[in-house]
Amino acid sequence: MFESNRSLFEANRALFAKRFPDLARLIGLDSSPAAHSLFSSIPAEYALAKTPSGCPTVSVRGTYLHSKYNPVHDAERALSGSSADRSEGAAFTPAGCVFAGLALAYFPELYAGKFPDSTIVLIEPDIYLFLLCLASRKLDALFSHRELILIVGAPAHDACALIEKLNLHNLPVNSNAGIQAANKGWFDEFDLIMKRNREKREINANTLKKFGNLWLGNMCKNLSELRDRPGIAGFAGLFRDIPVVILAAGPSLDRILPSLPALREKCVIIAVDTAVRACVRSGVEPDFIVLVDPQYWNWRHLDGVVSPSSILITESAAWPAVFRFECRAIYLCSSLFPLGKFLEERTGVRGELGAGGSVSTTAWDFARHLGAQNIFMAGLDLGFPDRKTHFTGSIFEDRTHTVSSRVSPSETAGYLALYGAGPYPVPDYRGGYVLTDKRLILYAWWFESRLSLYPEHKTATLTAEGVRIPGFSIARLEDILGNEQKRSFIDQTLSQILEKDQADIGSRNPEQFQKALNELHCALEEMGNLADKGMKICDSCVDEGASTSILAQLDEIDRKILSHPGKEIVAMVFTENGNEASSGALGPSKAIYRQIGLAVKKNIESLLK
Repeated sequence: MFESNRSLFEANRALFAKRFPDLARLIGLDSSPAAHSLFSSIPAEYALAKTPSGCPTVSVRGTYLHSKYNPVHDAERALSGSSADRSEGAAFTPAGCVFAGLALAYFPELYAGKFPDSTIVLIEPDIYLFLLCLASRKLDALFSHRELILIVGAPAHDACALIEKLNLHNLPVNSNAGIQAANKGWFDEFDLIMKRNREKREINANTLKKFGNLWLGNMCKNLSELRDRPGIAGFAGLFRDIPVVILAAGPSLDRILPSLPALREKCVIIAVDTAVRACVRSGVEPDFIVLVDPQYWNWRHLDGVVSPSSILITESAAWPAVFRFECRAIYLCSSLFPLGKFLEERTGVRGELGAGGSVSTTAWDFARHLGAQNIFMAGLDLGFPDRKTHFTGSIFEDRTHTVSSRVSPSETAGYLALYGAGPYPVPDYRGGYVLTDKRLILYAWWFESRLSLYPEHKTATLTAEGVRIPGFSIARLEDILGNEQKRSFIDQTLSQILEKDQADIGSRNPEQFQKALNELHCALEEMGNLADKGMKICDSCVDEGASTSILAQLDEIDRKILSHPGKEIVAMVFTENGNEASSGALGPSKAIYRQIGLAVKKNIESLLK
C-alpha cells in the first residue's frame, strides 16, 4: 500500500470518527493505533489500483468494482441518468437516496454535491472495502454532507431495521451490480428483506383503508374499557424461568391437544383467539388468551366459549363484545391505532406488544414480555400441512358445514381456502416441503426478524410439519414433559398480580382520562379548522395561477397539518376520492382539505356517540 494512501486514510478516519463517533468506536476506527492495525490487516485480495484518469479503483478477488479507466466518468453518467437528475428541472431536490454498496463512493459523493439538502444513506457491509474507501482520496465533501447516514459492517436485517426505524423506507435504493459483486449474498438478503418490508407496508395500508372505520367505531365504543382496564405492564418478566407454550390454530394443533393437560402442569399456556375453542374442548383453559384483531369474526372465535381461569389480553379497538367474554380478567396491551395511542400518551401506556399481521406474532411477543427464556410454538404452521387449512372443529370448519349445500358443499370452501391465494411449496422442519402463500410467508418473516432482535428468547416448534422459520429449533414433547411441575407456582403468581391490580382500581384517575379526551376533541377541532381555512383560501383563488402569497399561506397550513398531534388519528379514516371534481390550479389541494375535514367530522361524531 502506498504511503500516500496511509496518510489519506488517517485524515479521512479522523474526519469520520469526529462525525460518527459511535460508529467509529463500534468498528474500531476511533483511535489511530487501532485503526492502523486494522488497516494493515486488509487481505491481499483487496487492492486499490491506479487508473489512466488518475482516480483510483478497487478490486476484490480479481473483480473490479469500478471502471479500470475512469470511475468518476461512470459516476457522472450514472447521476445524469438517475431519476433524481431528470425530475422537474434544476430546481427539483429529491428527498434522498439509499446507496446499497459504497466501494469508493464516487456516485454518492457526486450526489451529495448536487443535492446538499437531500438525505443520503450509505450502506457498506464490508469493513475492508470501507477502509480502502477511506484510503482512496479526500472525502471531506462527502463526510460534511448535512444529512448523511452511514451503515457499515452491519448484518442485512440490521441495516433494513435501521432504515425502517428512521422512517427512510420511502427513499429510492440505488443498487449497482458491479459494486455489490464482492458481497452478492449480503445484498441479495438486503433486497429480499426490503421487498418483504414493502409488501408488509402495502398490506398494512390496504388493511387500514379497509378497516379504518371499523377500528374507529370499536375504539369509541370501548373508551370506558380503555379508561378502566389495567395494562399488561405488571406481567413484565413474571416467568423468566418457566417455559411458555403458545397454541396457534394451524392443522397440526390436533396432534398437540391430547398432551395439553400434561403440558399445562409444566408450562404457562398462551392461546391465540382462534385456538381457544380447541383448548377448552380438550379440557384445558389457557393461562392467557391473546386477541388483538378488531374484526367481528375474531370475536366469534370466543363466542359461546367460557374460560373462567383465563386472562384475556386484548386491544382497546377490539370488537366490543370481546369485553363481555367470561374469563378471569381482561387486560389491555398498548393500542396499535393512533386514537388509542393519543389517549395512552396522556393517561399511561398499557404495555407495547409487537404486531406482525397474525395474532400468533403478538402472542409470541407477549411470551417475551413475560420474560420467557424458552418459548414453544404449537400449531404455528403458517401453511397447509397435508393440505389442511385449520384444526379440526375450528370456526372456519364449523361455518363451512353450516352453510354447506348441494351445489356448494363444505369441500368447495376448503378448496378455495387452500388454493385461493396461489399456494407454493417451501421447506418444512423435516426436510420436506409444505404449501404456503404470500400472506402467511410474511408472518414467517416477522418471526425470523423478531428472533434476530431477541436471541435470548429461545424459540422452538412442537409441530415440525409447518413452514420452517430460520431461528426456530425443533422440540420434542417428551423433553418438556420431563421438566418439574410448575403449575402451583404459576397459579400463585398470577393470583398475586390480579389481587394487586384489583386493589389498584380505586387509585385510577378518571379526571385524567377525561382531560385526555378533551385534548383529543381540541386536536380534532384544530385539524378541522386548518382544513376549512385551506378550502377557503383555495376558493378565494379563482384564477388558474395562484399568487405567491396564496401558495405561502397554503404551505403554512400544510406544515401545521403535517406536524399536528392529531394528524395520524385523522389519517386512519382519511380517504382520497379520485373521482371528486376539482377545477383550477388549486382544485386538487381543495379536494384534500375537504377529505381531511370529512375525516375530522367522522372522528368527532364517533366520539360523541
